[in-house]
Amino acid sequence: MAVLIDKIVLTSLAAAGLYLFFLNAWGSIPLAMALAFACAALGRRLIAARPRRRHASLERVRGELLRLAGLPDAQAQAELTALVNARWPGEDFALAPVLKHPDATLTSGDLLNAWKANREAARLVVAATCPAEPRALAYARQLRSPAVAVVDSRALSRLLRKALPPESTAPRTPIRQRLRRLAARVATVRVSPKNVLLAAAMLMLYLRGAGPLYLFGALLLLAHLGMALIQRRVGKRLFEE
Repeated sequence: MAVLIDKIVLTSLAAAGLYLFFLNAWGSIPLAMALAFACAALGRRLIAARPRRRHASLERVRGELLRLAGLPDAQAQAELTALVNARWPGEDFALAPVLKHPDATLTSGDLLNAWKANREAARLVVAATCPAEPRALAYARQLRSPAVAVVDSRALSRLLRKALPPESTAPRTPIRQRLRRLAARVATVRVSPKNVLLAAAMLMLYLRGAGPLYLFGALLLLAHLGMALIQRRVGKRLFEE
């Protein structure tokens, strides 16, 4: 959906720019509209005809990071070493995997543990399946004997998008499952009593004659509160089918 919106916005901006250019050049609205439409259509054909290398989707890359995080250390180390070697061939290094959930973070403590466990190496690559904290990246630049380079999940995602074969007929995630994931992510944001009071105040202002923007904001806050309450409830079953 985000890619589709980007395409629509960019196409609209290009068409508007062409229309203004031709309108300023000839001063005729019908001629400017026709020329802008023709140029936009020709540009879309040229872009579509250009061969493009397809990359793996972000959802697939995240699934690969989760798979790597769940592997035994030795197997994950072998796969991550091959991935890093493919991007930087000829480099001599030891690799220490830090296998965490992609939503976790690589801390300075994780770096220190990996560095202490590989003191005999000349250069060390710490490959993490989660993003590194800024303080951890700054700390990595201070380490010596061995020197440390960090390849966190952001760098691994770029490598994986190019390394993984693009899925041609990959099954799409069911809409119900995607909505449940979205609700779970929204529910992780903390709901404070101030949000409830703000929603009530915005709803009262709408009822007193304010614009529909207040109603929209109040409904968004109340929907967030409802999803958070649903996600935090204690279900009747321990495991969902």
